[in-house]
Amino acid sequence: MSYTRPAFRHPEAKKNKLGYTRKSYEGAISTLCAGCGHDSISSAIVTAFF
Repeated sequence: MSYTRPAFRHPEAKKNKLGYTRKSYEGAISTLCAGCGHDSISSAIVTAFF
């Protein structure tokens, strides 16, 4: 299992009204299990407010 995330983001990534890309809202790598939905909740919150 890998705990690294790719650092590359598309240079033309969509920005919100404040000028931030989605990467700005990503936190540290989660210690919550990916398969049970905890990460899905965090992702849904970022999607809703992005």
